[in-house]
Amino acid sequence: MSARRHGPSARARREALLRATVEVTAELGVAGVTHRAVTERAGLPLATVSYFFSSIDELAGEALRTFMAEEQQTQAALADDLAVAEMTADEAGRAFALAAAPRLPETLALFEALLHAARHPELREAVADALAAARSVATAGLAVLDTPEPERLAPAMTALAHGLALHRLAEPGCIDEEGTYRALRALLLGHLLDNGHEELALELARG
Repeated sequence: MSARRHGPSARARREALLRATVEVTAELGVAGVTHRAVTERAGLPLATVSYFFSSIDELAGEALRTFMAEEQQTQAALADDLAVAEMTADEAGRAFALAAAPRLPETLALFEALLHAARHPELREAVADALAAARSVATAGLAVLDTPEPERLAPAMTALAHGLALHRLAEPGCIDEEGTYRALRALLLGHLLDNGHEELALELARG
């Protein structure tokens, strides 16, 4: 059903369903996505879901795919900004820490998408694309610091940033932006030392 061609009004209702599904997913998890929960959030009649989608699972999957595509675009734009920026080591590190800060409902929806993809292979391509875009942000930030082979460290930096964001959401106040910055900085310095770049590590540590 989702392949139908729709006019502007219908497209607006469909988009409202997708956005509402992302919000419900962030609050209640994918298991909480029901016809009633989504349509009440979107302010639409209960039958609207059945008009656009063959099942609630199809709606949940499409909403997460759409969200992940938007997340990919957001991360790609951030990577482009970092790639042309002229920043000190401290400024670059804090910019990345700020980018890693959790956003609601987006970050919760991201984590739900990751969990959902672990159980549902059909979502993995969209998730992989969004994660690749997030890693490109880390790569661009590391390149600003003249880090050798930044793409090698980017996956770990991204995973650490996501883990810190998850902890900040699960236990607000357990770690702040400064703590995020210091954790990412420690990973970078350790990586440089482990790979024989002592001079760059010392330069960044002093900077």
